[in-house]
Amino acid sequence: MTDPTSRLLARTRRRLFVVTLGLVALLVLGIGVASAVVTLRALDAAVDQSIASSVDGAAATLHDGLPSKAEESGDTDEANLASSDTFLLVLDPSGAIVANPSRVNLPGLPDQAAVAAASTSATGRDLRTVDAGAFSVRLLTVQVSPEESGGQAIGFVQGGFRLTLHDQQSTSIVAAVTLVCVIGLIGAAIVTLIVTGRALIPIRRSFEAQRRFVADASHELRTPAALIRANADVMEREGLVTDEGRPLVGDIVTEADRLGRLVGDLLQLAATDSTGIVIERSPVDVGSIAADTVRQAHALAAERGVQLAIGEATPGTFVIDGDRDRLVQLLLVLLDNAFDHSPPGGIVTVTVSRAGPRVDMTVTDQGPGIPASERERVFEPFTRLPGVRRDRAGGTGLGLAIARRIATAHAGTIVVADAPGGGAAFVVSLPASDG
Repeated sequence: MTDPTSRLLARTRRRLFVVTLGLVALLVLGIGVASAVVTLRALDAAVDQSIASSVDGAAATLHDGLPSKAEESGDTDEANLASSDTFLLVLDPSGAIVANPSRVNLPGLPDQAAVAAASTSATGRDLRTVDAGAFSVRLLTVQVSPEESGGQAIGFVQGGFRLTLHDQQSTSIVAAVTLVCVIGLIGAAIVTLIVTGRALIPIRRSFEAQRRFVADASHELRTPAALIRANADVMEREGLVTDEGRPLVGDIVTEADRLGRLVGDLLQLAATDSTGIVIERSPVDVGSIAADTVRQAHALAAERGVQLAIGEATPGTFVIDGDRDRLVQLLLVLLDNAFDHSPPGGIVTVTVSRAGPRVDMTVTDQGPGIPASERERVFEPFTRLPGVRRDRAGGTGLGLAIARRIATAHAGTIVVADAPGGGAAFVVSLPASDG
């Protein structure tokens, strides 16, 4: 079973990987898109410049007047455009063809909408992309208005550039940029994975060092705590303490017991961090565990001034594959927590129920309850719940953390909710046995 530290580091590495790769991906995609846009615009500008050069050159030769209308051959068709990407049409003021040096006959040409737009434009020019049969054509129309005509149009020159090759080049540019971006992202993912793994090595070593320290310190503290407790018992038993000193000895015993519990809990947490909680699975009846544990805990409840009861169980069987001793430990942690938060005379109830494929064990108290914002934090080590009774030495703040790890080791969950009528309800949900 993977220990919690490894799971935490794995989650941290995944998040760091996702964030880093996301930033790199945005950078790579941004550069790729910018490169594609700049290259495509440069390609478009080159096409427009080529058309403008041809059309303006032709228009300059027409300032002395339009040529006479040439005889048109009946076999002109789209095949004539195959030898050249550009063509020119000389038009009269009405937009009719006067000269067709490229002998091109494409559907929709000459484009009368372009002629009308050029004639009304302040610049006398119109540039657009049109469909001409099987081709897309970049079309520039220029009005011919020599000074001798008083600014009146004597005709138009309409020049076109077939965009077949241009579109192929544009597609190739987009494909190349996309391929480079994909390769870049794959490379960035590999590098990011390696870097994030290495970045967490010092943190992993720090966790391991902290775990070893807690375990070693707990082992070293266990013996002195036991000796303090034993010596205090001997002093009281042998009459070596005056009546005035007995309360002090009682305090020593109480604090030694609390220190012993803290050391034990620290050792258990250190062990579960290292190897996870080891459970020995066998078919166990959760209802029987609850009944036996409640019977044994009646004396502890009476000592705390609290009533303990078993709630009415729902019909069904409550058998799971689990570790009886660990489940008893879990329930005792929840009962101890409920006793601490119940008012004098309050009732703590243990209920076992079956909900589909799950067996639920619920411990409710009549204490102040737990705010919704604190319900996850209470399962963290050393978290002290609000509203604990102050008439006894508090616990170690580790019990609920251990309880959650026991539930998790059984593939179960433990959550806290509001109890009916007030107080807190801790619900342990465990998978029922298939058998």
